[in-house]
Amino acid sequence: MDNKSSGEGGGGDEKRIFVHPLAIASICDHHTRVAMGGSLFKPTDPAIGLLFGTQTGLDVEIIDATDAIYSMESGEVVLDM
Repeated sequence: MDNKSSGEGGGGDEKRIFVHPLAIASICDHHTRVAMGGSLFKPTDPAIGLLFGTQTGLDVEIIDATDAIYSMESGEVVLDM
């Protein structure tokens, strides 16, 4: 992969996001359970979750993901902390 930006050839000033396959599987699983009615949420509710990872400069690496328990109050999402 070429890490140079398409600008003045300086490189190193582009944002990169890396997503681990485990995070992708967790996100897909959570979305599917909500959309197919296999969770406490209605199929029309948004699938909301948390992403875990690290950031170094402009590079972001998503390592894992999990679903979040929340409620809707006055049209706003309130996370259950």
